[in-house]
Amino acid sequence: MSAPAIDAPDALSRLIPSRVVRGFAIAVVSGLFFTGLNASVKELAGEMPPLFVSWGRWIAGLVVIVPILLWRSGIRGLATRDLKLHCFRGLFHTGGYGLWYEAVVWLPLATMAALGFTGPIFVTLGAALFLGERVQARRWLAVAVGFAGMLVIVRPGMTDMNPGIWMMLAAIPLIAGSNLVAKAVSGRDLPALVVFWQTVIAALCFTPFGLWFWQTPTLAQLGLFAAAGVFGTLGYFFITWSYRLLDISALQPVSYIGIVWAALMDVALWGKTSDLWTFVGAAIIVAATSMIAHREAVAGGKKE
Repeated sequence: MSAPAIDAPDALSRLIPSRVVRGFAIAVVSGLFFTGLNASVKELAGEMPPLFVSWGRWIAGLVVIVPILLWRSGIRGLATRDLKLHCFRGLFHTGGYGLWYEAVVWLPLATMAALGFTGPIFVTLGAALFLGERVQARRWLAVAVGFAGMLVIVRPGMTDMNPGIWMMLAAIPLIAGSNLVAKAVSGRDLPALVVFWQTVIAALCFTPFGLWFWQTPTLAQLGLFAAAGVFGTLGYFFITWSYRLLDISALQPVSYIGIVWAALMDVALWGKTSDLWTFVGAAIIVAATSMIAHREAVAGGKKE
């Protein structure tokens, strides 16, 4: 089953006529917002219990998205076509990101991004098995090349399997499952509505942890929670939007660019310097992403 051909708003459609190129561009923008989210969460998790941070992040997300939806479409705009599917996704999402936020205390953002690149293996396989997507050879090749780039990046540090690495490896299949369900539900609800229900369910699931680990935040920490809410909401809005334009397996190589943003954020905020292998691996990853983007644009252009 191919992604539904649902156009972006008119302004972006005129700026970027190709649906395929729009899908890739939107996915790249989502990666920038997710990097901002991860940086905010990492800073908070260094000062507060990670599971409390998880809860606060989703509460902040609700504060961001609820007024927007109510302003645009009123209370009726919150109705979903498939609440069960949103709840099913919430189980994957809560488990995956509960582990993710615990791992962020142990690992640099670039290492987390690199380990997260095993996700496309699960997503692409799941898209073929459960969503009926036809995964072409060029997509498998891009995933394989990007995965090789990830191995180049983490090779020097993989000898020390600290708890954060194990948490990440457990979180990735769960997050892949969440992304697959997001792809399915994105064909039924608008992106903002998908993000709204994801946020509501995650906030409810994390509430017991938030209350158990309660810690009164300072003004600076409240600011970071607000930033996490904005970055996370926009990131999920854009990635859900891209799912409406392209197959999820086609979009996976784009996530590899996140290693570049994560490495830059590590240096800018925490003064950590990436070694040569990080840049070599990142170059391989960007090459793989560029290859898949070009070939998908050519293929999409023939269909449009």
